[in-house]
Amino acid sequence: MSKSTARKRRAQPSSNSTYWIIGGVIAAAVVVLGLVLINLMAAPRTPGAPAQTSAGRVLGNANAPVTIDMYSDFQCPVCRRAELTIKGLASKYIDTGKARVVYHNFAFIGNESTRAALAAECANEQGKFWDYATYVFDHQAGENKGAFADANLKRFAEELKLDTTTFNACFDSSKHAALIQQELNEGKALGIKATPSFFINGQFVEGLLSPDQFAAVIESFIPKQ
Repeated sequence: MSKSTARKRRAQPSSNSTYWIIGGVIAAAVVVLGLVLINLMAAPRTPGAPAQTSAGRVLGNANAPVTIDMYSDFQCPVCRRAELTIKGLASKYIDTGKARVVYHNFAFIGNESTRAALAAECANEQGKFWDYATYVFDHQAGENKGAFADANLKRFAEELKLDTTTFNACFDSSKHAALIQQELNEGKALGIKATPSFFINGQFVEGLLSPDQFAAVIESFIPKQ
C-alpha cells in the first residue's frame, strides 16, 4: 500500500465527522428558528383602541377630555366594585365635564351575563341604562345561580318603574342579542381577557384600580391650564 493511499483512508473518518458536525449545526439552527417563530406567534398582543359605540351607554359630557371605556360583565363582582369606584369619582370628574364613561358589554361568564346585558339594553331604550345597570350590580348573588333569571330581570324593570310592556317585549324577543355578541367579539379582538378592563383615552388597564390610581390616570389626561 502506498503512503498516499494510506493517508486518504486515514483522512476519510475526519471528513465524515465534519459532515456530521455541519449537519448538527444546521439542525440546531432550524430548531432554534422554529422556537423563535412559535414564541412570536404566541406573544401577547397589545390591546388596540376600542371602537366607538352607538348604543347610548355614555355617562357624562360627550366633549369631556377624558374617555373611560369600561368592559364589564354584570355577573362579575369586581365589575360592581369598579362601578362603585366610578360613582365615587363622578362628582369630581364626570359631573364637572372632565371625564365620561362608555360602557361596553363583555358578557362572558355565562348565560345569565348575556341575559342581564340584554335586559340592560332594553332599559337603555327607555333612557334608563345606568339606573338598570346599577340595580343589576346591586342584586348580584353568585354566578349563574339564578340571580339574573328572566323573571328577576323583568322584576327589576318593574321596580325601576319602566314601561314593563315595552321592556318585556324587547327582552323576550332577544332583540339585542346580535349586539351583545358583537361587543363580546370586538372585546376579544382587542385582546380583552378579563373584566373589568378599561381604555382610558386609549391607555389599556386590566383590572380594578383604586380610586386614587383612577384619579391619577384621569388627571394625567386633563389639559393643564
